[in-house]
Amino acid sequence: MERVAIYNRCSTEEEAQINALAIQAAESRERAVSKGWRIADQYIESESGTRAANRSEYLRLLRDMDGDKFDIIMIKSIDRLMRSAKDWYFFLDKLTRSGKKLYIYIDDKYYTPEDSLISGIKAILAEDFSRELSKKIKNAHRRRQERKSGLNITVPMFGWNRLEKDVYEINQEEAEAYRQAFEMVKEGKGFYSLANDMYERGVRGKKGERISDVQWRKMLYSPRAWGTVVLHTREYDFDRKRYVSLPEEEWIYVEGALPPIVSREYHQEFLERMASCRRRDRGEDAGRRPSGRRRYSLSGRLCCGECGRVYYRMGLPAGKGGRIRWKCSRALKQGRRHEGNPEGCSNINVLEEELLKAVEAACRGKYDMLSDRDEEIVREALAVIREGIGGDSGKGEDPRLEKEWGRLLRKQRVLLDKLTDEVISDKDYQTANRELEARLTALRVRREGIKRAASEYNDCEKRLSAIRRVLQAGDLLTRARTRELILEVEKIYIHSDGRLEIILDGKKLEGVYPV
Repeated sequence: MERVAIYNRCSTEEEAQINALAIQAAESRERAVSKGWRIADQYIESESGTRAANRSEYLRLLRDMDGDKFDIIMIKSIDRLMRSAKDWYFFLDKLTRSGKKLYIYIDDKYYTPEDSLISGIKAILAEDFSRELSKKIKNAHRRRQERKSGLNITVPMFGWNRLEKDVYEINQEEAEAYRQAFEMVKEGKGFYSLANDMYERGVRGKKGERISDVQWRKMLYSPRAWGTVVLHTREYDFDRKRYVSLPEEEWIYVEGALPPIVSREYHQEFLERMASCRRRDRGEDAGRRPSGRRRYSLSGRLCCGECGRVYYRMGLPAGKGGRIRWKCSRALKQGRRHEGNPEGCSNINVLEEELLKAVEAACRGKYDMLSDRDEEIVREALAVIREGIGGDSGKGEDPRLEKEWGRLLRKQRVLLDKLTDEVISDKDYQTANRELEARLTALRVRREGIKRAASEYNDCEKRLSAIRRVLQAGDLLTRARTRELILEVEKIYIHSDGRLEIILDGKKLEGVYPV
C-alpha cells in the first residue's frame, strides 16, 4: 500500500468560508482513502502562500521529504502549495532528488517532468495574482485611512474598552494605571522598573499577561494617550515579503478617535521632559544622569573622597588585561595633582571587580540577613527565564478539547445509528458526516499542537532545573545580590588610603530589608 502525505492550505485573504480549511482537509483525506493509499501525515496551515519561509507546516513537509515517511505528496492545486515561481522550482528540484511523486487531486493526475513548463507558468500566474491582490488590498486600506472612515484597530488597547467598530470608552481602572505610569517615569523611574512595579501592583494586559517595558514605553510615547490614532505607519512589501516602515510625512493622524486619558498639553510636556533626559544622558558627565537612568549601576554613586567629583568608568583593552577601572573625573580632565598642577586630583583608581567585592563584604558584615535573599533571587530569575522561553505553553486547554472530541465522536455514532435505522437518508447522512469530519480534523490539529507544546514545556522545565543548579553553584548570586544592594546605595566615597565610605539610602533600604 502506497503512503501519502497530504498538504492543505487556505489563504485567509481569499477564502470567505469559516470552515474552508477543515473542509479541504476532510476532502483530501476522502480522496486518499478512495485511492487505497495509507495516510502517513497531513500538513495543515492557513498562512499566506507567497512566502515559504513563514509556513511552518510546509517547511516540515520539506524536511520529511528527505526521509522514508511517504511515497506520494497530495495537493489540491499548485496555488495551494505556493505562489512563488522561485519556490515552486525549488520544490520540484527537491521532489525529483527525493524520488517522491506529486498528485494534484483537482486535476486527478500526477505531476510529470513534461508538465514543468505549464506548471511553471501556473506558478508565475499565481504569484502575479497574489501581487495584484496585495496591491488592491493595500490601496483599499490606504484610501480608507485617508478618508478616515475606519481605524482598523485589530487588537485590544490597554486603557480602553471597545463598544463596537471604531467606538471606544475609557476603562477607568486601566486608565488610572496609565496615568500613574506617566508620573512614575517623569519622576525618573526606568521602563524596566516601571514594568516590574506595575506587575507587582497587579496591573495586567488585556489578556492577563505582564506588560513589558517595551510595551509601556510605546504606550507612554503614543499619541493615543490623548486620543489621536496614527495610521499608515508601515505597509507590506510584496517583493521583499515583509512590512516596511513608511516616512513620517506619509503617516495619517486621526484626532479624536479615542477618548483621551491625558490632555495633549500634558503629553507634550512629558515628551519634552523625556527628550531633555535623553540629551542629558548623552552629555559628558555620566554621573549626572537623572535618578533611575544611569548607564551603569555605580554611575553617579561613586565619588572621590578628596575632591568630591564623581568617578568615571574606564574600560581597558583586552591586551592590557581588559579589566574595568573607575577614575576620578577631575584627575581625568585636569590631570594628577602635584606642585605644578594644584587643580588636579591624585586620588587612587579602583578596579570594578574589587570594588564590588568590598561593597558585598562590608554590607554582609553589617546586614547578615542579605544571604536570605539567595533563594528569592533564584526564583525571580527563573520566573523571568520561564516567561521568556514560553514555559507555560500547552496548559489549560487540553481537558476542554478532549471533552469536545468525545462529544463529536458520540454525535457521529448517533448519526450512523440513524442511517442504519433509516431515520435519515444517505444524502443527509453524507452531508452531516462531512461536516463532523471537518470539525474533527480541525480539532485533531489542535490536539496535536497541544501535545507538541506539552513536550516543549517538559523540555523547558529540564532546562530551568539545569539553570537553577548553575545559579546556585557559581558566584552569580553574590554578584546579583551585590548589584541589587548597590541600587540602595546613595554614595560611595573613595579615599586615597583605600577606605570606602558607603552611605545607604535609608528609605530605600527600609522597603527592601528589615533593618
